[in-house]
Amino acid sequence: MDSLFLNIVLFSLLVFARGSIYKNLKHFETVHADDITHKIVKRGIAESSHPFNKIKEVNFNTLGRDFRLILTPKRSVLHSKFKAYAVDGDGKETSVHIDHDDFYDGRVFGETVSHVSLHMEDGVMTGSIHLPDEIYHVEPSWRHLSHLDNRTMVVYKQSDVKFSWDRENLPPGQVGPRICGYVKEGEELDSDEDEFEEQHQWTSQHHRNKRQVDQYEYTPTKTRCPLLLVADYRFFQEMGASNTKTTINYLISLIDRVHKIYNDTIWQDRQEVDGFKGMGFVIKKIVVHSEPTRIKAGEAHYNMIREKWDVRNLLEVFSRNTQNKEVCLAHLFTHQTFLARDSSVVLGLAYISSPRRLSHGGICTAGFQQGIYT
Repeated sequence: MDSLFLNIVLFSLLVFARGSIYKNLKHFETVHADDITHKIVKRGIAESSHPFNKIKEVNFNTLGRDFRLILTPKRSVLHSKFKAYAVDGDGKETSVHIDHDDFYDGRVFGETVSHVSLHMEDGVMTGSIHLPDEIYHVEPSWRHLSHLDNRTMVVYKQSDVKFSWDRENLPPGQVGPRICGYVKEGEELDSDEDEFEEQHQWTSQHHRNKRQVDQYEYTPTKTRCPLLLVADYRFFQEMGASNTKTTINYLISLIDRVHKIYNDTIWQDRQEVDGFKGMGFVIKKIVVHSEPTRIKAGEAHYNMIREKWDVRNLLEVFSRNTQNKEVCLAHLFTHQTFLARDSSVVLGLAYISSPRRLSHGGICTAGFQQGIYT
């Protein structure tokens, strides 16, 4: 987390996009924006950016229970220098204003343990409600039920999701997707001597430091990883409904959920040593490609029109993006399916680092480039 060097993750998001919502959920219900009540229950005497200056209450009924949400505006997942841009086919960037007050954190009234994270615009909610025994998800219906109007939402329980990688949900003979793939770059530059030398150095250092490690609890000084999020034109069209703000809001809501998972996790090397928590992400920049990138003959671009990408090639082309060096992690979102040689679906691919001295990939490693794909 203490470096801004390149670490690339490619993620092909499949949220009910490959099939009907009826095949991917055991049960769901719809809620219209007109059936949700909103009211401000507390407002400060003077205008202030403090989150508790304005507390909002939201009420609705679905899935057999009444929800009463107590919400406050939040900005924790956005970097202090956050910027969002739409990019056309010629690479021209246009700044996009995002209303930070449309994002909320909160709780469920009457529950001793709960967490709510929502984005609201024109009465339409996107987000999640965490309770001790269940997680409830709310999404715009247009992603799944095109015949409903744009102010209708789909609500479902996480326990009702039929994940595509669960073998019990797969047709006979079909191989499920790999949840995560990885690439180690520069292995051909390593040698047995390097490995032996590093192993010897590590073993010696380990014995010298073991007593010290057992005597204190490590507390990191840098706990946030700045992100660059890039949505290609396919993602913009399919998951963002060809709307730049919708795409940006979707990405922010998604990273907010990921941030909560990391932030709440206790990281520890061994059970007998106290770990630490509070590690997470902030979004520094979002780039949304509104149309395919026009390129010259012989060139390659991760956002160009191409009928089929090899996932490894796409990862390498994206890694040449000059903006990547400005952040801790660059993440490409695309709406296409990648197949491995065994016909399984690859959902994500990333460069990872290696303990070997001359290896490439991951945080804190020098830049490296090989091969040109066209």
